[in-house]
Amino acid sequence: MTNPTFFLVSLLLSSTNASHVVSGTTSRLPMSLSTVINDLEAEGASYVTTAAFLSSKSVRAARCDELLRSLFGVKASSTEDDSSDSIEFGKTTAFGKKLNIDGNEGDESGGSGVAIACPCNRATVSEVSSTVVACGGTVVYVADIVDLNRGEGLFDSFAPAIERLLASRAMAETEEGRVAMPHLRNRPSTLIVVFSEAKTDNEVTAQRKLFEKAASKMLNAIIQQGKRATKLEDVFDRIEYLSCNEKDVDMHLCPAGGKVSHPSSPSARDPSEVAGSVSDVIAAGLVENLGPMVEMAAKVPVKQACPRLSSPVDLAAARLLGPVARKALEDCLDTVCTSTGRDGATLVAEFGALADAAIHRALSSYDAVAYSKDKQGRFKKSLVAKRIRTDLQENLFTELSDIYEKQVSSLQTAAFDSFKARLNKLRITPNLAHEMNEAAQTSLKEFTIAAKRLRAKAALPSQSRWTSLNDQISDVRTKLIEYNADRLKAAKASGQFKPVPRKGVTVGFHWLLPKPFGNDYRQEPWMTHTADDLVYVPQDGITDVSRGEIKTGDWKKGVVPAVSGSEMIYLK
Repeated sequence: MTNPTFFLVSLLLSSTNASHVVSGTTSRLPMSLSTVINDLEAEGASYVTTAAFLSSKSVRAARCDELLRSLFGVKASSTEDDSSDSIEFGKTTAFGKKLNIDGNEGDESGGSGVAIACPCNRATVSEVSSTVVACGGTVVYVADIVDLNRGEGLFDSFAPAIERLLASRAMAETEEGRVAMPHLRNRPSTLIVVFSEAKTDNEVTAQRKLFEKAASKMLNAIIQQGKRATKLEDVFDRIEYLSCNEKDVDMHLCPAGGKVSHPSSPSARDPSEVAGSVSDVIAAGLVENLGPMVEMAAKVPVKQACPRLSSPVDLAAARLLGPVARKALEDCLDTVCTSTGRDGATLVAEFGALADAAIHRALSSYDAVAYSKDKQGRFKKSLVAKRIRTDLQENLFTELSDIYEKQVSSLQTAAFDSFKARLNKLRITPNLAHEMNEAAQTSLKEFTIAAKRLRAKAALPSQSRWTSLNDQISDVRTKLIEYNADRLKAAKASGQFKPVPRKGVTVGFHWLLPKPFGNDYRQEPWMTHTADDLVYVPQDGITDVSRGEIKTGDWKKGVVPAVSGSEMIYLK
């Protein structure tokens, strides 16, 4: 019978001798993982496990390089062809290591390999997040005691990576995600936390408590979809906390607790499947600035570059003010929905004033945290704080605009019901059409006035749904006109309504006969002659009455009597 202890020792020794670095690359992550995976497959590795090597803010590059070599057994070699010499943190973005615990190069399985992605401290958040997703969520994380004590810089890149990992897992379970990200589904993950300065078990235990407390706050602050993760065990299948003296960490990456190099390990995947995970990350648009050709081939729009948060003030603003902004948004929606109902259909006559007050309160609560004097205005000059406030203001109006549209729809329904009630009070008279038109104009005017009270006065110019009522007014006007037309047609068809008959038109004709066919006696009275000489023409040529003729009454003889219309024209 073989001694189990002797067998285990010999097994570990053979593993150390047989394991070696295959290749390293300085290409961009996460694409460089594909190169390492191909090299491992070329070396005969039948199973490959991937992991991302991350660190907190206070871990220096020299310390990261030292831990990278000690944790993964990357040793300097005296041979010029050895790939271990080319592994350097800050330059090498990924490297592959061949594992063969049996020490038998002719084994049918070909052994296993690990591909380690090690983004440098200058890597963007997007690069780190996409790398963690490409590695299936398996992470070796180095935490510094300084970051643990002060609570800042601990999750500056790790928190966005976890947020992206959870979102990718949720997307992978959808119908669209099963097509876009088939290799990212059902991949178990492991988190190995290494404390950079902890050497004893007591130090590891004490720092573990600090890490778990900070992780709980971090998970509560990040954005999650579906069921929320409240502790790290909800994100990772297996978590281990190790001291900085640990060796061969790559052997602890198995989620089941066994050896990662064993073919039955859940993390051991076919090289083509692991490489497919990298392709899924690129196709899903999680990698920024890949160029127009990749963007056109991607199933979703490729991300654009995000500004790096290099300032500690900006980092603190992003970590602290993000949850404050989300809380302010939730409180604003709760305040408004208390009056409008959860569906927003309950009509509130002064919805505009309600929205303005709720938005002002939300922005004030944010400003109280970000710019308050009792906190010395710590984020007053932070561009990130200003950006978060701008986004919060935009989100407030965007979210309330959905409720605003439902309010306008409810107002349209109420205005139409009021219009029909006004029509029901009209009597059927010949002037019914005119009275119905007046009722429509009155209802339209009331709707316009009421709709203006629904609008928030502080609405941003970019919020077009808040700034214009022309479309809604036009819809109401069209609806009222069509309803009037239908009601009049129905009344005419039933015989109840007869319009007022049109008045007759009187036409008069006047004519004059020009000379020599006739003459107007009023035009030239002295040229009008009849047999009785009815027109008296005095000597001076002026038809006149003297004072003496008035006294004697003879003036009547010098005046032509008023003639009728038929006697206006005389023929010579």
